[in-house]
Amino acid sequence: MDLELSIFLDAAFCLSRKQISELYERLLGKKVRFVSDSEEAKVVMKRSSGSSALFSIESVAPLLLSADNENGAFQGLMYVARSLRLGKECECGSKIPKISERIIMLDIGRKYFTPNFLRRLLEEMALFGFNYLQLHFSEDTGLGIESKKYPELNSKKTLSQKEVRKLIEDAAELSIEIIPDLDTPGHMTHILKEHPGWQLKELTSQGISSVSSVMDVTNEAAIAFTFSLYQEYIALFTGCRYFHIGADEFADFDHFECYPALADRGQEEFEGYVNSVAALVRQAGFIPRVWNDAFFRKNRTSTLSKELEITYWTRWQKEMAPVQTFLDEGYSVINFNDNYLYYVLGENAGYSYPTAQKIKEEWQPDLFASEQKVKTEHQEQIKGAALAIWCDKPEAKEEETIFLEVVQLMAAFSEHFYQ
Repeated sequence: MDLELSIFLDAAFCLSRKQISELYERLLGKKVRFVSDSEEAKVVMKRSSGSSALFSIESVAPLLLSADNENGAFQGLMYVARSLRLGKECECGSKIPKISERIIMLDIGRKYFTPNFLRRLLEEMALFGFNYLQLHFSEDTGLGIESKKYPELNSKKTLSQKEVRKLIEDAAELSIEIIPDLDTPGHMTHILKEHPGWQLKELTSQGISSVSSVMDVTNEAAIAFTFSLYQEYIALFTGCRYFHIGADEFADFDHFECYPALADRGQEEFEGYVNSVAALVRQAGFIPRVWNDAFFRKNRTSTLSKELEITYWTRWQKEMAPVQTFLDEGYSVINFNDNYLYYVLGENAGYSYPTAQKIKEEWQPDLFASEQKVKTEHQEQIKGAALAIWCDKPEAKEEETIFLEVVQLMAAFSEHFYQ
């Protein structure tokens, strides 16, 4: 095996040769030697102009690539690296993304992952062509990113804000953006544990009880507190493009009469809260996103802001709106198909670990949960797709095992990235 690779990189590209060399050595065990004469190189990356492709492979012997910007050049060199990793021949042609946003979602609310794990994950993401890392950092059992405003909320092990800022910088160097994900008004057991009065009240056969995981969206003090928490993380993630605000698994949407605060206008109160959080993050420069399961159920109308984007993960209840409803309403959607793309620790909630073979051979970017296929005329509304790592049972696997298994899934997922 040749342990050295000579690369010619057009001087028009402002890419770090040192970074590319380090990535090739860490990811492939190959030393890179940059040469000034393209005739001496085994890999040539030249500047092009006016192409709609992310990058192009013009010939394979010698290996000649072209791109018209730094991101395309970086992605092209990573494509070469993963072809070498997988022992595959590079194929000539224009590489036009079939999936614009290629996302890994990581649940750090329920399980602590070390900064070293996160750095290695980013590098593997870069290798396989992913361009977004969604950090789901709030859950019923913990808060995965340090709060300085409310330190009592911090999990026993948590990422510091300094570590998160470094992560954002490291990701940017690899052409990856971070998506913060703070989930309300459900999944809030940990955040609400010191404020039981803010929990949604429910009528039961034994009387009135509290729903520990759900915030009462009519309680002004609770809303003010939650907005304050969002504002802290808005400041931390300033400059990021998206902010996921959750809005899933809130309550029993078909029986709002069981909740005194929601009995009269339950859906309206819930959607009003979601829209207000969306407005908060939108005013700060983010595009807000929510999960799909709470909206347009049973073909009901919805007041959900059209400025939100939908991460469509499931239709495990028939009452949930099909993906076509959101498309017909004009929303952009991101494919989080839980039948193929959910890696759930401990195989909780009836999930089985996904396999690389199923992702590669059976899943397609237009195939959503419950075998829903999106019509050709709506495929432009599909902004991306995500492989989601959920830590329902955090002790089920160590982070190194997770890393090795997820890398195999990422390799299969990347087979769908280009036309």
